[in-house]
Amino acid sequence: MANNEQTGKMAISTFKKAFDGGTRPNRFEVTVGALEPLLVKAASMPAESVGILQVPFRGRIAKLPGDRTYAEWVFTTLDGVSPNSRKSLLDWHRKFNNHRSNVVESDILSGNSTEFIDISVCQLDMQGNQHNCVTLKECWPVEVGAIDLSYDTADTLVEFSCTIAYDWIAPGPNGTGQSSGGNSPEPPSLPTYPSY
Repeated sequence: MANNEQTGKMAISTFKKAFDGGTRPNRFEVTVGALEPLLVKAASMPAESVGILQVPFRGRIAKLPGDRTYAEWVFTTLDGVSPNSRKSLLDWHRKFNNHRSNVVESDILSGNSTEFIDISVCQLDMQGNQHNCVTLKECWPVEVGAIDLSYDTADTLVEFSCTIAYDWIAPGPNGTGQSSGGNSPEPPSLPTYPSY
């Protein structure tokens, strides 16, 4: 009985071995291309979603995979003095539509500009190794958030958010399809269905 309590399915040791410590939300790193170093305080692993095509068939709805969409991604960064994080992001943001001239460079519109950068987001394990990484491809800043200023605020650092648009997600820290956790699993083979 004692042996079963220590090694059975309900044993805490069994759970810990299977769980392997889990991941922590405060163990991450964000690399923002040529804009490094940014002191990113908060971010997220971006959601991935595919739309649903609903096809009526004999009184029922067949749900088929639709188009993949990519919502804007937001991160929060601390404002540094040297280098100035906000100035770097604003300089990047203004290249996509200048305040005074209200024009966009032709290479940006054609998608050939080097102003589009890649941003990698990685979870880290408890040893600081990259555990799960994705790379947001062809990123550009939609909005550089406001900074609230007040005489009433003390004992805190200035931080602000930045909203990023991107074209697609690639697995791995550099879109390589791999992270230190190993290869991405092979997609399952598609089943075959009889015709109507």
